[in-house]
Amino acid sequence: MPAEPTIHRAALGAVIALAVASLPAAAQPRSHTATHGYAPFATEHLLPGAALDLGDVDRESPFARVVALTIDDGPDPNDLRILEILRRHGAKATFFCIGGKVMQHRDIALALAASGNEVGSHSQTHPMMTDLPAAQRDRNLGKANAALAGAGIHPAWFRPPYGDFDETVTALAQAHGLQTVLWTVDSQDWKGLGTDAIVQRVTERLAPGAVVLMHSTKPASLQALSRILEDGERKGYRFVTMTEWQEAMRLAVATPLAMLHPSPAK
Repeated sequence: MPAEPTIHRAALGAVIALAVASLPAAAQPRSHTATHGYAPFATEHLLPGAALDLGDVDRESPFARVVALTIDDGPDPNDLRILEILRRHGAKATFFCIGGKVMQHRDIALALAASGNEVGSHSQTHPMMTDLPAAQRDRNLGKANAALAGAGIHPAWFRPPYGDFDETVTALAQAHGLQTVLWTVDSQDWKGLGTDAIVQRVTERLAPGAVVLMHSTKPASLQALSRILEDGERKGYRFVTMTEWQEAMRLAVATPLAMLHPSPAK
């Protein structure tokens, strides 16, 4: 399958040229997420480049009682079991897939696409994006989009590997039709934590509008998932895709709690 052509846009080219000329990629400061392991609930850290101002979200609004469950590093055989767990709980998730693995597990990618959940891009080869020259970043994103398109998937979201991004990465992602998103809750399953530790880390940090990071390649996360979903259900949360999460955050801005429950007239 031919890779998606590299995007040539004058304005974007100027941004890339300035970034490369002013600061070597390896010397650029790491993002908050890459440095601290999570993103605060703020647009510049969690949803960089988005028009939605998360600072305006009323997190007491009923619309905000959602959690975006995100599953990275697929497609993976475990994804099929994850889909069954999600189905049993009436929950949704966004699977951030690596383009190179889509080629290896096309049948699983097709199953994800047909499941009613959401599939996003996790790059082609899972690099530290800011360590790459701008042209390589662009090619990496384009190849991932092409691999996903081969499975009938046209992603709207990009999860930078390791949470590593800068303004050039987000600009390139936008040029490829992708909104960059990080996470507010890290399960730390990638550290090799056991099931109980993963459940505790996630459930203690669930909050309105949380974005949870897990990995389908980690068996302990697979075992923890049902318990996390059950805990969230008891607390009144819905588990949704990133697109559903974004719409919920917009509604939580547009419809503050005071409008839903106005004070009685005197």
